[in-house]
Amino acid sequence: MKLARRLLGGVRRLGAAWLACLLATVGPAVADVAWDFDGVERVIAISDIHGAHQAFVETLRAASLVDEGLEWSGGRTHLVIVGDILDRGDQSRAAMDLLMKLEAQAAAAGGRVHVVLGNHELMNLVGDLRYVSLGEFKAFAAGETPLARNTAYARHIADARRAGRSGRRLSREEFDARFPPGFFAHREAFSASGTYGRWLLGKPLALRINDTLFAHAGLGQALADLSLETINGSLRGELVAYVQLLEQANRNGRLDPTVDFYDLASRLDAQADPTLRGLVSLQRSLVHDEASPLWYRGNAGCGPLIEQERLARVLAAFGSRRVVIGHTPTFRRQVWRRLNDQVLMIDAGMLQSYYAGRGAALLLEGGALAAFYQGAAGPSPVDELLSRMGALSADLSPADLETALAEGAIVTRRAAEGGELLTLRWKTTEIEALFVPAGAGQQSFPDVAAYRLDRMLDLAMVPAAVVRKVDGRTGTLRHQPRSVVSEAQRAASKVRLPNWCPMEDQLKAAAVLDALIANAPRPATSLSYSIGNGGLILTGYDAAFGTSPAIPRHLRRAPAAINGLWRLRLAGLESAAARQQLLEVLTVPQYEALLQRARALAAG
Repeated sequence: MKLARRLLGGVRRLGAAWLACLLATVGPAVADVAWDFDGVERVIAISDIHGAHQAFVETLRAASLVDEGLEWSGGRTHLVIVGDILDRGDQSRAAMDLLMKLEAQAAAAGGRVHVVLGNHELMNLVGDLRYVSLGEFKAFAAGETPLARNTAYARHIADARRAGRSGRRLSREEFDARFPPGFFAHREAFSASGTYGRWLLGKPLALRINDTLFAHAGLGQALADLSLETINGSLRGELVAYVQLLEQANRNGRLDPTVDFYDLASRLDAQADPTLRGLVSLQRSLVHDEASPLWYRGNAGCGPLIEQERLARVLAAFGSRRVVIGHTPTFRRQVWRRLNDQVLMIDAGMLQSYYAGRGAALLLEGGALAAFYQGAAGPSPVDELLSRMGALSADLSPADLETALAEGAIVTRRAAEGGELLTLRWKTTEIEALFVPAGAGQQSFPDVAAYRLDRMLDLAMVPAAVVRKVDGRTGTLRHQPRSVVSEAQRAASKVRLPNWCPMEDQLKAAAVLDALIANAPRPATSLSYSIGNGGLILTGYDAAFGTSPAIPRHLRRAPAAINGLWRLRLAGLESAAARQQLLEVLTVPQYEALLQRARALAAG
């Protein structure tokens, strides 16, 4: 709530009258946007085409939306493109042209084609062109004359002179390499009055059909203070205003089209020129922030204890049951449901050359869900994505991973800090695991207990661990996830990690776990992160599971992170099934103390 107010407030200081005046210069197709529909019987949703035109066509055919001639055959179906038509793949222009044709044909048949803006549409509109492929520029090359390029180079020289120290003058060879054939025609086409810019600016940031929302990346709690009218009105209006102002700055010579979005604020003339100052101010809009519906990954990346209840509040504020998202390529490149079916994830990595995925289409019809996949003969079910499936899973289900640890054949072994590092083969999968022999008289296995607790809580932060005999010695065998960096390594090398789930939220959840098990303060070596998504991975339980019922002093603020789902899961630790599982790896006094701490945490 504070974030939304702060970010929107920064733009409001420019003046409502100024923004209204600017928006008034934009035509009706941009000013009006449809985003709310009821009584729709059949909906197909597709996301993240990324220029994979042929895969997109095959996906449309799999969902029976187009015939062999690429004419609309979907009747009254509503097709929703959940963002990211553009970037990385070479044929994004062909995909847009097809969608523009299908819009008219679907409407004539009583159906509808909707496009929800994604972050890559936003980037192309505002001049952040990091991911535009050479093929995408080449698709516009025929509309760019030698005179236009010569004029553009002359403007670049003049603009570099105006920018002062922040401007770099390129040689002609450098200029042509950095801004390849088609670059300037591409920028014109994505301007506010250009063919594709005008089309995209008429699209919503979020769409509601029946009881389902469609947002490219996800819905964070920063949006709960806004309405869908505000998101598709004034918030989208700030994007419209930016693109309109950018076009004006380019046309009147105040800004060269080659200036990157991120370089604008550092220019010497950015504050002196009112037009550029307006652009810099609009860059602080929520639409560009990680909390934006075009960027937020928490619905895909946060576990249920962090995300499920707060998403429920956002959905309730919008009067909806669930949200369909793209943006985050899915595990095993298929359509999933998660967070108590509040989230449907549909980005199956259509651009195979980059994401190694396939085209996917989600079907919503009569309360039922199904998925169509590129080249498949019929629909497939939409399964639940378990929280642990991903960085911690070695591409196995939790049960299969436990079996692999318990029964996998030892292929290689070598000494490692604290034990022995084993490579195990189970069926066609190889995994690494750390074996630590039990000490003399050891009665509990804290790493295994922490893992079992993690599964009961659905926290998905503790690597899988089992009790196993190796060479006649009983001990703990703990899975070692690949592509992981420890906090000590991260701090030393300053590695930048993805942020699929806010780290502050992950650390709060980890603190609750440590309070529950009465763990000692964690050293940097027992905190690790998945390089792929920034997910927190916790090890180091030798000092945990004490028999005192007291929560350690350094963790007594942990209850601040506890919500209703936490309380439900904590209460479940008293069940007969939980008792049986935990008493296999804990002593009775340890388990009883654990329950007392769980009650204290639940009571706040």
